[in-house]
Amino acid sequence: MKLRAAAVFLVPLAFAFSVHASSNAEATPTPSLMDRTLEFLQLKHAPKTRTAPQVHHQLELKLDIAPTPPKLSENRVLKVTVSVFNRSKKFVHLDFPTSQRIEVVVRDGTGKVVNTWSEDQSFSKDPAAVTVNPGERLEYSASVATREMTAGQPYVIEASFPNYAELKIQQQVTPEK
Repeated sequence: MKLRAAAVFLVPLAFAFSVHASSNAEATPTPSLMDRTLEFLQLKHAPKTRTAPQVHHQLELKLDIAPTPPKLSENRVLKVTVSVFNRSKKFVHLDFPTSQRIEVVVRDGTGKVVNTWSEDQSFSKDPAAVTVNPGERLEYSASVATREMTAGQPYVIEASFPNYAELKIQQQVTPEK
């Protein structure tokens, strides 16, 4: 008897819930698991109504230079490491026109370019895309020559990403003898 009373009460409740759920699904359709997987794998493009992510708001940059301070008598190159952290809850796509991912420029105290890392590098002309997942980090390294530097003079080392003017970070170093 108790089972029949519970069934009489629960069946209309379940029906009402399913009608409510289906009416909400029609109002705001959500993509299926397969659609989301294909979109993530870039086999299916996202709907055009979505806006492109604001890259500089979602990515945090970090610049490491080793050794600091550089001793010109001991170090012929500086190792520059650029790290990109995705602090958001969504993945971020970065599109690159070539195989070059970063650019490193060394400027003297007056702002004059002393060294450009990409000048003696070769890059293929193949465009590519890199995806940074939520909570993940990308790291790129470059070796910059110290031959044009003078001890005691301040230099600004600037790292940036091609096609992304807002993704730029710089740090000042003063080499020692």
